[in-house]
Amino acid sequence: MIGFFITVPIITYLSMIAFQRMNLSVINFEGRYVPYSLGVIIIYSYSFMYAFVPGVNRSLALPAFLFILTIWLLGFIDDVYGKTYPKGLKGHVSYFFKHKVVTTGLLKAGGTIIAALMYLWINEYPFSLAFIVAFLLLTGFPHVVNLFDTRPLRVWKLTVCLTIVVLVLNPLPSFLFVLMVVTVFYIWYVLEGYRKAMLGDNGATVIGAILAVVVVNQLSMLAQYLMLIFVLTLILVAERYSFSTIIERSNLLKAIDGIGVIRK
Repeated sequence: MIGFFITVPIITYLSMIAFQRMNLSVINFEGRYVPYSLGVIIIYSYSFMYAFVPGVNRSLALPAFLFILTIWLLGFIDDVYGKTYPKGLKGHVSYFFKHKVVTTGLLKAGGTIIAALMYLWINEYPFSLAFIVAFLLLTGFPHVVNLFDTRPLRVWKLTVCLTIVVLVLNPLPSFLFVLMVVTVFYIWYVLEGYRKAMLGDNGATVIGAILAVVVVNQLSMLAQYLMLIFVLTLILVAERYSFSTIIERSNLLKAIDGIGVIRK
């Protein structure tokens, strides 16, 4: 396990350099080019935990790993080849019917659906209400988390809150496992808070995939119902309004949004 704490900073540094040299960067809300390399840290850390943490449940099993890796790859393709238009799932579907062109956003949506169905099939979920709830969480969470990734640390704060909920509702894992998770959160916080790196679609969607797998495997059905209501509500709101606009109109949300973001 010591290797985790040695290799994560190295992977973080190397991925930032590699993304910058390969021009894998986008203009952030401040008008600066920032590499979207944080997803590499997230998927590497999850892969390390999957490979080296023994005796853990299905959240760190092979089907979960394959699902999460697939979602990261779909997000990375969208980062590299995607365009700034059209916007939203409805926009990608409309664009396909109008121009007969499969956008990377539509590819990501279709790939997520297939990956979720494969995950449920491998885990032998019978077709039932639990199957439907799990499917909607597995496909909805990556989309919702991606919608939040428009300002620094928004996804970080959402993930911290949901992680606390999971920890409260489950037996505490080992101290070393918690320390590994905290290390990832800290590196993510520093790099995104200082605007040195960002999640991009690959990072936001893979975090959504991890959250979905954890919710489906770690929480009760009642908790999953509540999470599903939360996810569907955000998706419906996002189809009509911008999260940034809603936050800017509320002093409380605006204050929360600014917490932790280092001003220069």
